[in-house]
Amino acid sequence: MWRTGLDTSRRPRLLVALAMLASSLSVYWPFRDVPDKILRYWDGPAYLYVAKTLYRVPLDHQFQAYELPRAYFANHLPLFPLVIRALSPLTLGNYPAAMILAVLATSVLAALLFHELLRSQALVASPAWTAVLFCLLPPRWLIYHAVGATEPLFFCLLFAAFLALNRERHTLVLVAIGLAALTRIVGVLLVPAFMLVYLQRGEWRRAARVPAALVGVLTLFAYYKLVFGDFFAYFTWNLGSAGIVSPRPFEILQRYVDNSGTKFHSAELFASMYVAYGLGTLALWRKRRDLFWFCLVYFVFSTFVTHHDLPRYMAVLAPFALLVAFDAALAQPACRLILPLLLYVDYVSAWTAIPTKLVAPDVYAALLKVLAR
Repeated sequence: MWRTGLDTSRRPRLLVALAMLASSLSVYWPFRDVPDKILRYWDGPAYLYVAKTLYRVPLDHQFQAYELPRAYFANHLPLFPLVIRALSPLTLGNYPAAMILAVLATSVLAALLFHELLRSQALVASPAWTAVLFCLLPPRWLIYHAVGATEPLFFCLLFAAFLALNRERHTLVLVAIGLAALTRIVGVLLVPAFMLVYLQRGEWRRAARVPAALVGVLTLFAYYKLVFGDFFAYFTWNLGSAGIVSPRPFEILQRYVDNSGTKFHSAELFASMYVAYGLGTLALWRKRRDLFWFCLVYFVFSTFVTHHDLPRYMAVLAPFALLVAFDAALAQPACRLILPLLLYVDYVSAWTAIPTKLVAPDVYAALLKVLAR
């Protein structure tokens, strides 16, 4: 029997909001004297550049030190930069401050929407506890709801889509999917995921309408043709120079093995992630079919990813394939005793990782001059 009585008051919502805000702000503690290390964390500066230029990138752009073509910025989809731009008046035109405001606001909203989804659908024993865990798991997610990243906004739209589905607001489902696809390119996978959900429910006409959510992405690609001369600018980079996706599943396990054995540890980590998320996805088949279809589509896609940042790509599965699927274990009182260890591991990991992925100081200084114009 689900213990949801406490979660009908405002107190759990306030707890969840404060937990998310506190978990994000705590990431900044070691960098309080050098805040530019948060602002320089990749891909935040690139999103700032797009927010300012709206893809009107000159040949002598400020990221030339990295030998990046103009079309590289097509990788940074527009919704997050537009949110930054919209919030910049609140920060008196300070774009970096607007980016942090955007991340913190969407992170808190994502936690609240997740809590509402858990509570309204009785998905877990304690929605408040699971929503608090959402602030900390997986560890990579802790970084991305503190720095300039699209994950918080994407989660807002993902949870909004499921809330709209459960409330039979099908037009809002399409709107949320369309906006998610303009936030992160993997948002396009929500189309087959929700088509499968509707087909499972026997709603054939609604399933046929879901691809209409991609109108926004097609319009964006037409704009890319105008400014970059390449309709498929996003894929030209990611399927070419970056080589993020392979036509063969699980190829990443082979790529991360060498004679020295140093890469094998990464391969072992990736294999463990596939097992954990795979088991969680299968567990959702009996628990919630709509969540199962979503996780299945994203899990299958992840098997073709060959980028070393696979944990980031798979983080989108975590709210459902980890937190909901394994709730029977996570809701046990004994599991709450692990919280101090979880906090320690998360923050040591985040504080160690952030300084290793920074835009060069001279590049960032040049960017600030552009943002100040």
